Amino acid sequence: MKKVAVCESGYNMFYGAQQSLYNFLINSKNPDLHLKVVTPGEGLFTEQLNEAKILRDVVTYPKALDKSGSDIKSKGLVGKIKSIISLPLYIIKYYKYFKREDYNLIYCNDIRSILTCGVAAKMLGIPVLWYVRIDKNLGIFNQIAANIADQIIVIADNVKDIFNTKYIINSSNKFKTIYTGIDMEMVDSVIKDDSIRRELNLDSNIKLVGIVASVQPRKGQRDLVQAVIEMQKNKGISNHRFLIIGDTLNPSDNKYLEEIKSMIKDNNLEDYFFFLGWRKNVLNIMKQLDLLVLPSYSEGLPRTILESLACGCPAVATDVAGTGEIIEDGVNGKLIPPGNITKLSNALEYMLVDENRLKEMGNQGIKTIKNKFLMEKYIHNLEEVMINKAK
Repeated sequence: MKKVAVCESGYNMFYGAQQSLYNFLINSKNPDLHLKVVTPGEGLFTEQLNEAKILRDVVTYPKALDKSGSDIKSKGLVGKIKSIISLPLYIIKYYKYFKREDYNLIYCNDIRSILTCGVAAKMLGIPVLWYVRIDKNLGIFNQIAANIADQIIVIADNVKDIFNTKYIINSSNKFKTIYTGIDMEMVDSVIKDDSIRRELNLDSNIKLVGIVASVQPRKGQRDLVQAVIEMQKNKGISNHRFLIIGDTLNPSDNKYLEEIKSMIKDNNLEDYFFFLGWRKNVLNIMKQLDLLVLPSYSEGLPRTILESLACGCPAVATDVAGTGEIIEDGVNGKLIPPGNITKLSNALEYMLVDENRLKEMGNQGIKTIKNKFLMEKYIHNLEEVMINKAK
């Protein structure tokens, strides 16, 4: 049996990367693998693990590192120095933990994990597997992390574009694409109801458009508001309501959230937008939506789109990273360039004007998931790589 440390630094969030990892953990039944999750703290993600009785350990962050990258960058010189000093001490902490536990493989689910856990693992000669779930170009940090990893899994083919392979040792054999998957049995078990309409006191003839994402600039909530402003000027939005589902991840994103709310207020759209915050019953909400929108600037293989299509809800989304590997333009949704407000507005109007089009594209979306993005395939492929890479 291969003993695998599954490292995830986002211990206090439960969005796409953590959800996809969680789904792997609760569905992996391979007798040749012994999986234990390792996080740097306790929070929303670890609460989900506890409920599912998943084995886990905590290797606690030093206070100077227990912040987002943007928060660390915003600190003064003293704060940055404290973070720099804390990093090698934290890596040593992992070194001692990995040595004591005698792991056969270290799996890293994010960039911070591989730059800490991955370094400790290399010092011990333990193979390192890195799953890259976002197309965020972090420059030299991506290149360093790529050279730490013995194998790099990218969540979509286009995500590989963030790497300059000429600076990566053995790059021709290092990359493999594994799509995450959706459990269609679980999706089908969710009953469609009208709970959101009742909660918001909306009539049945109102079309519901939702964005399900953490509230941060790269997810494009502000672009959605700007597109709705254009729609209001053109054909009107009297029969549409827009749901912003998700919350900020870091204090640094609170300003962005307030900017969005101010735009809505300044344009008299307060009766048309609803902020629902983070919700656990996302699949139930998606089954009630007429259309999902995701105007991101950066993605991986957006889970929110996979779940939306699985629920029979088509999507309008920007053609970034793996989104174009899910959405076939004009078949199960609409693809637009990132940052193009007019095209976003036009795409929303095109979709919402025709109920039959929404229904047909929704049906095509379900077929897309069943053909390419099933949970069983995701589990099998990732288990296979883990077994092959473990020492």
